[in-house]
Amino acid sequence: MSRRIAFPFLTLQDPSVLAQDWKIAVGHGELLDSGEWLPDWDASIPLRLSRSFGIDFATAARDLEIDADDLRLAVILRIGSGQGRLSRSIIAREHRVLDADHPVTLLEVIVDGSQLSSVLDLHVDITLADDCGTGSDLSPSRKGDRVWRDTARIRLEGEEPRLPIEVADLSSLLTGVAAFAPWYLEWSPRDWSRDFHGAIRLYLSSGHQNLITRIEAEDTEVLRILMADVMSQVGESLLREPDAALILETCAQGSIGAQVEFWLKLAFPGRDVRYAKSLLEQRPGLFRASIQALANQQVQDIDHVDASPFRCSSPANA
Repeated sequence: MSRRIAFPFLTLQDPSVLAQDWKIAVGHGELLDSGEWLPDWDASIPLRLSRSFGIDFATAARDLEIDADDLRLAVILRIGSGQGRLSRSIIAREHRVLDADHPVTLLEVIVDGSQLSSVLDLHVDITLADDCGTGSDLSPSRKGDRVWRDTARIRLEGEEPRLPIEVADLSSLLTGVAAFAPWYLEWSPRDWSRDFHGAIRLYLSSGHQNLITRIEAEDTEVLRILMADVMSQVGESLLREPDAALILETCAQGSIGAQVEFWLKLAFPGRDVRYAKSLLEQRPGLFRASIQALANQQVQDIDHVDASPFRCSSPANA
């Protein structure tokens, strides 16, 4: 449970909640552990979601300072979707009540794919199911008092921003020695809220035919180098902004800023933007090595499941 919010009453500690990971299936497929990215999906296919929840009522009673026999808790699931940091719409709800005699429930939901857009948000709240006046002065007492929360966001394949690639004569785009570069990433860091797909374009030099051939053949080493270059250019530019943290907090799904946030979470799991910014400033070599490792992993994902959050369209002559 997030500890960002200071509640006016006691809340459940994580050991009190016996929750399995979310499992998800596309259509009639097998239920598998969910991740941050869902491949092989489109709006015509429903999704099946499953997650088991249990409460250790003896431990929960101690956490909340309420007698276990008087404690009834509601597990409330809200399923949302739509671009933005918050769900644009709530498309389904589930409500289950648990007590010491019935401490476990299984949440199973089928979601119509036509109701989904960009992301699948799964919000779980655990609240008091009834008013309770037998606890201490610090105990929650009113029905609906939230004592635990968990959220998960799954990005959907059909809405993932892609990087357009074109083959071009770079001498018509660039001057000086830059015209002889093997590739050129055209973009501007002036507006981080711009749509990722429309704001960034990778040009391959028509004079480097071997490079073009290797990309068309999905050569993993070349793709890794290209991906690392793009992630480094864009990510480092954002982190150098004085208000980098605010940019990442406010950029909508599908924007350049949101894509950078996604890369940083993968490269530095469990760390915030201040860590990434400090690493870039003080140990740029380590920062770059982390981005290289992430690019390598993403290329492996392309090879095995075609589920990378950063994928390039096929080259086409400009």
